[in-house]
Amino acid sequence: MKKIILGFMLLMASLTFTQDGYVGYWMMPEGKFIIHIEKAENNEYIGHVAWLKDLYYPKGDKMEGVEQYDRNNPDKSLRVESRKVIGLPVVGELFEKDGKLKGGWIYDSWNGKMYHGSAKLLDENTLKLRGSFDRWGILGLSQKAKRVEKLEKYGILTHEK
Repeated sequence: MKKIILGFMLLMASLTFTQDGYVGYWMMPEGKFIIHIEKAENNEYIGHVAWLKDLYYPKGDKMEGVEQYDRNNPDKSLRVESRKVIGLPVVGELFEKDGKLKGGWIYDSWNGKMYHGSAKLLDENTLKLRGSFDRWGILGLSQKAKRVEKLEKYGILTHEK
């Protein structure tokens, strides 16, 4: 009986991991920012910046002391101080296929570039995000993000349970 219960618990854990594992808060390399990935009603995975290590432009920057905004966007009409990096959409149109998220985009506000996007869970706490120049994912850059559990440490308030 114990083996059946243990097997059932492992099955439930694996289903949770494969179905909802992408949803959550993810710390990007070097701890510069956290993105929040959600699953929309149409099964699209989307993400926005939830936290920045340096909320304001640093000393020596031409915008020193100003809250960071999307100043490098190629669309000049979007380079406005009201378009803050906090809350900025940086992941979108990703759909799950063959155990990965594919077909979407990743936006890098630091250089104003949009990339073809994909993502894959390496384990329940590690997400590999890939931004590619080509839609096949051959030429690009991958980064590993780590799941963030203690959101209050970063001042992130949620209404999630």
